[in-house]
Amino acid sequence: MLRSVIITLCLILAGSLALAADDGSVTKAVANIKPSQAATTRPSNNNITGTVTFSESGGKVTFVADIDGLSPGKHGFHIHKSSDLSAPDLSSAGGHFNPDKDTHGGPESPHHHMGDLGNLTADDKGHAHAEGTLPGATLGDGDHSILGKSVIVHAKEDDLQTDPAGNSGGRMAGGVIEAAK
Repeated sequence: MLRSVIITLCLILAGSLALAADDGSVTKAVANIKPSQAATTRPSNNNITGTVTFSESGGKVTFVADIDGLSPGKHGFHIHKSSDLSAPDLSSAGGHFNPDKDTHGGPESPHHHMGDLGNLTADDKGHAHAEGTLPGATLGDGDHSILGKSVIVHAKEDDLQTDPAGNSGGRMAGGVIEAAK
């Protein structure tokens, strides 16, 4: 009798877990990075491509970025508040994603915009890889969701201090954060 009760409970629990996995919630999103129209007229940073993949698990959003075509060195890297990438200089993406109305900083700073991802560091072949966590961000609904926002790569290093954008220069490439299919 006890064995059949345990088996029944296990089947019910397994069914509940399957429903949670298939409830339609977003657990992965991707931004496909492409050069801005203005960047394609410049001698460097004119063919930037790559992906930024976001994953949500256990109430935590993490990201992995792999970007190519950058000039060697550091480049500011942010989530901006709009998915509109229609302006040649990507200014239509608006400012940094900042639902908590904080000051600019780096991802490890006590105060920073939710969209402050820090810097990408490109090697001598123009490749940059970065990984990190976005405390407080979600891939769901609400004010802290990054879905429908954009990732922007800047021409210069983010100083991780100066409001509003860390003196990180022009917007060289970007991509819209969309639910992975």
